[in-house]
Amino acid sequence: MIKVIHVITDMKIGGAGTWLLNFLKNYDQSKLDIKVAIPEGSILKTEINNLNIETIEIHGIGDKSLDWTSVNAFRRLFMQERPLIVHTHASLSARIAAKLTGVKAIIHTKHCLDSPRTGIKKAVAARINNQLSSRIIAVSKAVEKNLLEAGIPQNKIQVIYGGVQEVKILPKEDIVQLRATYGISEKDIVFGMAARLSEVKGHKYLIQAADQVLKKRKDVKFIIAGTGPLEHKLKKMVLDLRIEDSVVFTGFIKDVENIYNIMDVNMITSSSEALCLSLIEGMSLGKPMIGTEVGGVPELVIQNQTGLLVPVADVEALAGAIEELAGNSELRSSMGLNAEKMMMEKFSASEMTAEIYKLYQEVVK
Repeated sequence: MIKVIHVITDMKIGGAGTWLLNFLKNYDQSKLDIKVAIPEGSILKTEINNLNIETIEIHGIGDKSLDWTSVNAFRRLFMQERPLIVHTHASLSARIAAKLTGVKAIIHTKHCLDSPRTGIKKAVAARINNQLSSRIIAVSKAVEKNLLEAGIPQNKIQVIYGGVQEVKILPKEDIVQLRATYGISEKDIVFGMAARLSEVKGHKYLIQAADQVLKKRKDVKFIIAGTGPLEHKLKKMVLDLRIEDSVVFTGFIKDVENIYNIMDVNMITSSSEALCLSLIEGMSLGKPMIGTEVGGVPELVIQNQTGLLVPVADVEALAGAIEELAGNSELRSSMGLNAEKMMMEKFSASEMTAEIYKLYQEVVK
């Protein structure tokens, strides 16, 4: 059995936390002995403990990659537990401690895209990552490209696509009832986006495009799921445009699969996106997509096959894509079928977990 300690510094459940939970729900407990180091007070604690997996709380690491005071805490943990692998998600402190305590293999999963570095900064960052990682998992080819540009050698990188659990399909009557709670009829065509309400996600472009579309069609509704720092500003924008009857803000949704069930088209309008797990979750239900040509999104949204791609911040193109799919149910259906097939082949949590286990076997040999 391979003993592994995962380290995650997230206080809330974001992309890295979702990735980790999907992995923990699928790994073979007869082959891997896993514990998870988390910050004190992290929301992840309850979710992980509910899977009967032990969590170890470390002081001072919340939402920090590097915290020098926690290095000794990690050293004590690794000396006590003696894992064969330390698998980190952003925590440079844990990688330093693992190196100092002689852990056999240090794996780091890269969940995001970094801004380009040049000169001395690029050289230093590359040297640190090379020294402190046996292997780096890139969650998409876009992340792999980002790592190569940062000076990480190809042989250190392995692309393992982020995978998700299949979303449960709700009975038709439940979908009708759910739609009704948001003021959406059976005949309405619903375009939805589940993402944190922050600048990088580009909600303002979605709202501007919605305004254009709603001037031409009254059978289209938009649903925006999530919370974030721009919530008040975005709601005011909708009110100012007088489209509040057709644009629904759900707020925080614990069972986000309900939202995917009532969507006809799943969307992401980000200016930076390593992969986009919310699109993959919709793919498991056969939802066609509209996404921006950025990061790992084009690895999911294959133009005219699984969805439509638009340039970042291009409101006209976004409105045009919405109108095209709103007016063509057969296209939505064919794209959705393609998306579902692609998800099952490349982006399932079970496929991701199998690839990670292969990597674990390789690095401990």
